[in-house]
Amino acid sequence: MGSGDANASEVTEQQKNAEIELMTKYRDAMADKIEDKEKALEEVKSQRKAAFNPYADLTNEFANLGVATQAAEFQAEQTDIALASTLDAMKSSGAGAGGATALAQAALMSKRGISANLQQQEAANQKAAAQGAANVQKAKAEGEKYKFSIEEDRNKADLNRAAKDLDNQNARVDAAQAGLMEQQLYNTEIS
Repeated sequence: MGSGDANASEVTEQQKNAEIELMTKYRDAMADKIEDKEKALEEVKSQRKAAFNPYADLTNEFANLGVATQAAEFQAEQTDIALASTLDAMKSSGAGAGGATALAQAALMSKRGISANLQQQEAANQKAAAQGAANVQKAKAEGEKYKFSIEEDRNKADLNRAAKDLDNQNARVDAAQAGLMEQQLYNTEIS
């Protein structure tokens, strides 16, 4: 073998080593991108808005219902005025004590009716407050379910995206490694 063959062999060996070095750099660069992709994904996750319960601050609008006392007071005043007028009429006509007793009983019945009306309103208000409280609790629970669903869907999507991206990047690294090994094997066969 002459010095030309030795020089050609050296050049071929240098080319092989240069190709292997280039392929190694390519593989390493792709492997480095895996960490970059993970950081990018974390950055996107950190910038998104938190899931929220749209019903978290819901309050029971029925908790403090009032009772229509003004109408009851007006009705009681009207009854008192009507009874006083009747009593005056009875006095001027000379009616006896039996009429006054009947009048007092009528006044008592009227006041009981007013009281019963107020009690009915209070009972209705208590029922509405209880139903309102139940509705608020149900809505808040639905809001928590909604919030959890949003978070779960996001987490699944992020995990799937990250896993797919990592799988793809690992496949590229594996392909580069296979190419490098193939080149090394080829270079070994030629030598």
